[in-house]
Amino acid sequence: MDLVEVWLADARVPDDALPAMAALLDDDERRRHATIVHPIDRRRFVVAHAVTRGLVGAVLDAPPDALRWAHNANGKPSLTGPYTGVEVNLSHSGDLVMVAVSARRPVGVDLQRVMPGLDCAAMARRFYPPGEAALVTGDGGHERFAALWARKESLVKAAGARLTRGLATPVAGPAPVVVQHDGPFRIDDLVAPDGFRAAVALAGEEPFTVTQHDLGRQPKTATQR
Repeated sequence: MDLVEVWLADARVPDDALPAMAALLDDDERRRHATIVHPIDRRRFVVAHAVTRGLVGAVLDAPPDALRWAHNANGKPSLTGPYTGVEVNLSHSGDLVMVAVSARRPVGVDLQRVMPGLDCAAMARRFYPPGEAALVTGDGGHERFAALWARKESLVKAAGARLTRGLATPVAGPAPVVVQHDGPFRIDDLVAPDGFRAAVALAGEEPFTVTQHDLGRQPKTATQR
């Protein structure tokens, strides 16, 4: 059975760790970093991409700064160059970073902060199918909205597609769910910290196993999805 490993990391690293992390980035990442205006977002970008490089480098036994990425027309990254062989996806929300690595199937992961101040009912009516929009009402609506959004965005990222189309794809129901998005994808919810929701998607409808890690802690028990 296919295995997906998911890591959760905190972007609030000491200031003196940032130069070494920034040194791992390639020219494209540095160009993207230079376009980010807010200092906190710039810092989070460095940490997220450095953490991803460190984790993938360890999986592939490769120097983190030697990893190279290509992007499709919708911006989906994939490993290229001398070090390939796994599928990787990254998400960050607030001060948290989540990275997923799959041995062979395209993978998408998403971490969403629950935002109580958001008019989630209006957002759901605008972007979700009517049946899902009806779920985002009443008590717990913000949590359900974030959970559905995480599923949808993980699907889009696994498919390398556009978000607007993915938001219209129904993903509700007991996890895991199998949906069609130019082919089948299997989506499941992940364990996330309080105030967040997370999901992972893999291409294909076959079951997979997930092991979640908090960096610096022991991995959680692998579970079949």
